[in-house]
Amino acid sequence: MKLVRKRMPAEDDSGVGLIEIIIAMMLLAIIAIAILPTLIQGLKLSSANATFASATAIVNGQLEDARSYKSCAAVTPTNTTATDARGVTLKVVRTVGTCPAALVSYPASIPVIVTVTRADTGVIISARTSVYVEGP
Repeated sequence: MKLVRKRMPAEDDSGVGLIEIIIAMMLLAIIAIAILPTLIQGLKLSSANATFASATAIVNGQLEDARSYKSCAAVTPTNTTATDARGVTLKVVRTVGTCPAALVSYPASIPVIVTVTRADTGVIISARTSVYVEGP
């Protein structure tokens, strides 16, 4: 006579197995790789926007400087360079229109254009205004 033994499943088969852990790690890696290009692009844009903000501040400062003068001769063209906080070189050019020749023409307004060019990429930020002057 042969005895047949029935196989009984283990009573406690709960928990996380090694296969589940490996699959979860692979899914996490795939998601991380999918998000990585977006993160890199965001960092590049943030860097470019910081330089753009610095250039805009320089343009505004140059325009306010030109507006602070009361005589036409004091508003002079400039050609300088500046460096932002990240070390990017910016070329700053202020162009001033011609002053009226006759004293009868005063008070008058003269055009002022400020242009900031990024040295490495050539990206240009420019603004134009009219400056009120009371005399030559």
